[in-house]
Amino acid sequence: MNAEIKPNYDTNRKKLADIIPLPQPFTVYIEQTRHCNLKCFYCIHSTRNIPDGEFESLGYDIKHMEFDMYERIIEQLSEFPKGIKRIVFSGLGEPLMNPRLPEMIRIAIDAHIADRVEVITNGLLLTPELSDKLIKAGLTNINISIQGLSAEQYEETCGMRINFEKFTDNLTYLFHHRKNTQIYIKAIDATLRTKEDENRFYEIFGSIADRIYVEHLIVMQQQMDGLKPVVDETKNFYNEELNLNRKVCAQSFYFLQIGCDYDTFPCPVPGLGKGLSMGNIKDSTLLEIWNGPKRTRLLRTMLQLEKDSIPECNNCTCFNAINNPLENLDAEANRLLQLFDDKF
Repeated sequence: MNAEIKPNYDTNRKKLADIIPLPQPFTVYIEQTRHCNLKCFYCIHSTRNIPDGEFESLGYDIKHMEFDMYERIIEQLSEFPKGIKRIVFSGLGEPLMNPRLPEMIRIAIDAHIADRVEVITNGLLLTPELSDKLIKAGLTNINISIQGLSAEQYEETCGMRINFEKFTDNLTYLFHHRKNTQIYIKAIDATLRTKEDENRFYEIFGSIADRIYVEHLIVMQQQMDGLKPVVDETKNFYNEELNLNRKVCAQSFYFLQIGCDYDTFPCPVPGLGKGLSMGNIKDSTLLEIWNGPKRTRLLRTMLQLEKDSIPECNNCTCFNAINNPLENLDAEANRLLQLFDDKF
């Protein structure tokens, strides 16, 4: 196996409490499509096309982002001080379903506004031709989520039967032609039911990735809280023990998600309700939103340890499950609250 077995987060980082408030987001997610080719059991897309289902209740159209609006987003991100670490194409949809994704990557790369430009994908739409386009566009990282180890397992997990051999052949092509693009392949433990399955996962994909890992199933979307009885909530996304007493959502201090309708959100959770929007870029610029009163009120609410007073954040476990110890703000919440009072 060539791949390094390691979770996909940066361990070489500063303590978040020492560097906030930030003049710019560290991580920007762009939801450039809501189309998806799967219906994974742990995702709200599993309720797609169900009358009165959770997806329908969001009131969101399934569509691609308008290209001219995407260009506006990149222009507005260029207005921030240097320091954006990652632009990630991810959201409620499957990024590869947008036929203009390679163009979008090239525009982000050419703007020189982020250290990395990444895609989070299920990888099923990868072909040699598309892989070549993504690599030529300058994609720095591609993170591929594996949903099973056979056609039968894919059908069980995501409601679609695939040609598993062709899928792995396409990933093999991507790996051997990747140039400087880093490939991370992951699976969730809920789809690898035995130690034999885990070993087979590493055997199949360990030679065609730069980094590989088995992540822990968490309840990412609040609408899928029916998963909670089967999820071990004492562990985080990376199978590490959690501090269950945490109160402050650290992501909201360094994160910016831009949705298909151009609302902006303070965390990476897909399918957030518009009540959590910090502003829409059709009304305000990203820089204005980042430094604006609505985001400031949200951050102060977090530091007052009142996260659960925000309806969209109430009972969220994701905020804890995808953070690491260097992002723990609880112990210094009072000191940090004074900084935000002084600044704003």
